[in-house]
Amino acid sequence: MAVLNSITELEDLAKDYRADGLTIGLCHGCFDIVHIGHIHHLQQASLLVDRLFVSITTDKYINKGSDRPIFSDSHRAKFIASIRYCHHVIVNHSPTAEFMLTTLHPDVFFKGADYGASTDPRLHAERELVESNGGRIVFTDDKVMDSTSRIANIIMHESM
Repeated sequence: MAVLNSITELEDLAKDYRADGLTIGLCHGCFDIVHIGHIHHLQQASLLVDRLFVSITTDKYINKGSDRPIFSDSHRAKFIASIRYCHHVIVNHSPTAEFMLTTLHPDVFFKGADYGASTDPRLHAERELVESNGGRIVFTDDKVMDSTSRIANIIMHESM
């Protein structure tokens, strides 16, 4: 609903929400070509918390090939902010979600089901951060999962 302009703004909102006894969730990702799997993920996340924050990976840290991201981080943030399940969106200028997790201290950090069996050390670090602040990680049920990379490949190949 609103794209935040600063970390201070994020911290102030989180402080106010906590003072009101509200639970805070965080989804983090690229959100370059938004598809139904993303919408389903955000919807599920929003049902489990009172306020859902979404952090968007800045262009600099997207490592999906020379043609990505397709949309700038500011465009991606505005798009995600228009989705009714998201209360606040911020562009994350760090290479991972760790800075956002340390700053926001979400009660719940949401990851897609495709991360459930991941052995990626970044996920391990994220889990440790979340749990050290009393939060938990929830893997959403991606019954309607799709892949942005798959969709981008189809678009790129059909445009040639």
